[in-house]
Order: sequence, then C-alpha cells, then structure tokens
Amino acid sequence: MTCSVGRGRGPRLCAGLVLGAALAAGLVGLRPVHGGESKLDEALRGVEIPPGWFADAPITYDTKKPWKDARIHIRQLLSKGKNRDAIRLTYDYLIERKVQENTHEYGMYLFLGGEYAWATRVYMERLRDRPKGHIFDYKALASLYTRLGAHAKAIAVLETALERLPDPPWAINAQANVHDKMGDVYADMGEVEKAREHYAEAIRVLPTSKQPYGRHLLHRQVAKTQAKLDLLNRKALDIRAIRDGVYRGQSLGYGKPVHATVTVKGGRITDVQIQHQEKIEQGATRIIPEQIIERQGLEVDAITGATVTVQAIVEATYRALQKGGLK
Repeated sequence: MTCSVGRGRGPRLCAGLVLGAALAAGLVGLRPVHGGESKLDEALRGVEIPPGWFADAPITYDTKKPWKDARIHIRQLLSKGKNRDAIRLTYDYLIERKVQENTHEYGMYLFLGGEYAWATRVYMERLRDRPKGHIFDYKALASLYTRLGAHAKAIAVLETALERLPDPPWAINAQANVHDKMGDVYADMGEVEKAREHYAEAIRVLPTSKQPYGRHLLHRQVAKTQAKLDLLNRKALDIRAIRDGVYRGQSLGYGKPVHATVTVKGGRITDVQIQHQEKIEQGATRIIPEQIIERQGLEVDAITGATVTVQAIVEATYRALQKGGLK
C-alpha cells in the first residue's frame, strides 16, 4: 500500500489508511466476517482522506464561532443539500483543529452527507477496540455496512453490540435498539421471518426498561418498531381495497411528528401531502410522496441522509391508509 502526501496529509493519514485496510480485512477490532464483501472492500480502498474535492469547497463560515454554533450550521447545510460544504466544515473543526474530542458527529455528518465509505472507516476506527456502550456507533456502522451490501458484517457488528451493552439502567433500552436495527438489516436482506423476530424482541423488552429518565417516551419507540413490523408485508398491500376519501396519519421523525394527508380516489392514491419539522430531510417530503403515488404502494427508495424521515413518511402514510380500510 502507498500513501500519498498532499495538503493536510502526512504520517497520521498513512497510519489511518493502514489501519483502515486491516479493519476492512477483519484483522483487528470486530470479529472477522468473509464473503460477499467486494462492494465494501472496493469502496474502502477508494477512500481518500481528505478527498481531492476539498480544494473546491472553501470554508466561508466564521470558524471563530464555537462548535455548538458550527454544528447547527452544518446541519442546516446538510438540509439544503450542501453536503460538501458541511463535510469540509466538519473536518476543519473536528479533525484539523480538534475543537471537540471523541464525538460521533464526525462520522454521522459524513454519513448524512453521502460519504458512506469514509464514514465506514471512521466508525470502524471508533469501534476497533470493541468499546462498551457505544450503541449509536454500532448501529451506524451496521447501517453503513448494509448500505454497502455487507449484510454479514452488519449482523456481526450488532452481535458485538449485544455483547457490549451499557450497564444498567440503560442496558435494556440499548438491547431493544440493537434488536430493532437487526430487524432493519434482515428486512433489507429480504429475510422477513428473522426481521420479524428481532422487531418482536425489541417490542417485548423495551417496556421493561428501568432507565431513570425518558421512560414516558418508550411507547413512541415501541410504536415505531411496531410500524416496521406491520410494514414488513407492505409489498402485499391492496390499495384498491381502500375506500375513497382523505385520510390522515402521523409518525415520529427525529423528534417531532410527521403528518401525512392521503387522498384516495377510484382505488388509487392520488395525492400525498406531508407536514414536518425535520432539520434534515434532503427532499424526502417531495420525492417519497411522488414515489408512493407512482408505485401505488409503500415500497420506496432511500434518500441520502434522510433515512429516518423516509421511514417516518412511509409510516405516517401507512397509518393514514389504515383509516381507509387498508389491512
């Protein structure tokens, strides 16, 4: 392996490339998994940090401002689709100047900005020593592996997460979150029965959590997982059986409700209107309703950086259609 040296590069980057290659081969950190990983391996080999496009993404933001302000601006950039500007600013604050240590936001903004292989490398490094309790990181890496087609690695990461749960009183909540993500991975693989098992387990254990705060919100988590369970068979939904009318449903997005108003005429979905207050939606409120109407169903494509919003729109639409007689 060779390491190029350019602006902002040096021994630290070369060491990172070597570590990244070892992680990709399963030589350190998380348990090794082989087979069907060519897309992932190819993506990781092609990662350049920092990327060449940095030269074309000058920082216009006042970097004298504290990170707490910059991170809000970064999210605003992402919401407007200015992904490279957001990533360049993130890199300046968190890597070049290290104004905030040990934050998962570096990998998260790379993920939201569509830099999947780069984000994968970041989370692999964060998890190389199998830390205990870093459930967000384990779930993020599993999501990235899934997006890059490495489902076996995604499952292995989540199995590691189940072995490294935080101590009580947060262990049960974390356990439920991992099972929920397991369900997502198996659903993406088309293994409906395994997905159903993990969603059901998340629903079973979550209400037993004795966490000191946030217990009044557990029912929301249960409802979201239940919606995923309900939607496992969404390919078989019979839209033609829905009565004509206008129906409304809602679901939980990142933190606030997403509302859907669905119009059905002559056994067809003719209109889907979405109301939301999401910070990062990447055009999902326009694109997903268009797909639902075009396909006359809830099988839609994911949108870079808006996975939660997409799921919330689909769930809210589903809840609305239920009121029209959808079974």
